[in-house]
Amino acid sequence: MIFDKVDELSKLIEETKQYSDYLEAEVELENDGHGIDMVNAFSDLQQEYMKTYNEGNHDEIIALENVLESRHSELMNYAATGNYIRAKQALDELLQQITNKIMQNLGLDAGHDGCGCSCDDGCSCDDGCEEGCCGGCN
Repeated sequence: MIFDKVDELSKLIEETKQYSDYLEAEVELENDGHGIDMVNAFSDLQQEYMKTYNEGNHDEIIALENVLESRHSELMNYAATGNYIRAKQALDELLQQITNKIMQNLGLDAGHDGCGCSCDDGCSCDDGCEEGCCGGCN
């Protein structure tokens, strides 16, 4: 029975603007060779960054961060990749809101960190336990 409800929820999600925008943007990107090349190059650069980060070379890390930031801007400014990234983010946000609501309904609210406070209580997500909040709010 529960999985029947999951199927119903999935069908409702498929009817959202976020989902249809995502599918359109995905097709647009798949049909854009330059956009695909940009995404692949960015992914390769991220992998290089992680390797450099793990090796601990501070100067190279800073240089790669700057390159990543520049390439990310290029991705966002290029129509096919920018539309895809924005559509994916919107769909991810919707799915996260759904997950949060389910968790809240089950009393497993991610906004509560186990010490009785939440971001809704006015605590900063960066507050430490010594200040009465353990942080970790989403």
